[in-house]
Amino acid sequence: MYHQWMIIPLMNPQAHNFTRIGKQFKGVAVGLGVLGFAVYSAPGQTINQSGGSGTTFTGIDQAQGSANALRAINFANIANDADNLYITLAVNPAGNLATGGAFNYVMGITSGNPLAGGDTSANATTHGNAYGRDISFASSFGGMQDFIGIFGAGPTGANGSAAHPYTSYGFNDYVWNGTAWTKINTVASGEPMSDQPSTSIPNEITLTVPLSDFATGFALTPGTTFDFDIDSTGTSANTTAYGSLADTSLIQPGVAAGSGAAPFSGSYQFDENILDSYTVTATPEPTTLALAGLGGLCLLWLRRQRK
Repeated sequence: MYHQWMIIPLMNPQAHNFTRIGKQFKGVAVGLGVLGFAVYSAPGQTINQSGGSGTTFTGIDQAQGSANALRAINFANIANDADNLYITLAVNPAGNLATGGAFNYVMGITSGNPLAGGDTSANATTHGNAYGRDISFASSFGGMQDFIGIFGAGPTGANGSAAHPYTSYGFNDYVWNGTAWTKINTVASGEPMSDQPSTSIPNEITLTVPLSDFATGFALTPGTTFDFDIDSTGTSANTTAYGSLADTSLIQPGVAAGSGAAPFSGSYQFDENILDSYTVTATPEPTTLALAGLGGLCLLWLRRQRK
């Protein structure tokens, strides 16, 4: 496994220094997750935030191309159990994911190993990802190895407008086999908007993605650390990223937030060298928990019998 962690407690029980071989972090424990901020990284790599199950990764809440609030990523909360990855994605609070327009959100995943052999911007067909958007991970991160694409869904004719709103968000996921992307799973319609975390202002969506979907690619097993980003983009190929979760600067130099004026380019290749990092938390299988509970009851019964 490429990533390793060492956690060293300081005098303050809420603060920790995190050292990952080749990369150093300073961070704070947040609830069940641990959120870290990069202070140094290996050449060509920067990890902005890091954490485990329950961590909220914050974005800069700004984007380019237009003032549409759906382009700006506010935060993402990521958690896992033994079976699934749970991703809650929030755009700018002014955005309405049901009626604000048609966008895709893409989550690229990599081991961070420069020798991983993932998809990169050098691929003229894919541009570095499964959707063919102008989004890629730098070769210093090993390119992109796993991919989750998120899209609005609903009845026939749903297009994210007030007249034809999305009623849910679906996803599909892919793994890179060294030469091409293989689609593993498609959930055409996910959790209804009515069941999402924010319904009065629907700017959040939650997805449940099986960890087993990535078994034939870069496997996301307990203890595995992966590097990732979530970007907003358009719904057609050769479209750039409008906003990023991990990158704290605006994507295209010289373009103001909320602007699509020159020098903004809709086909700008966003080759990412700033990512966030997540460690899949080891959690007991439900059967293990059940057996442990049964064992506890048996011990309690034996103690009472001895009395």
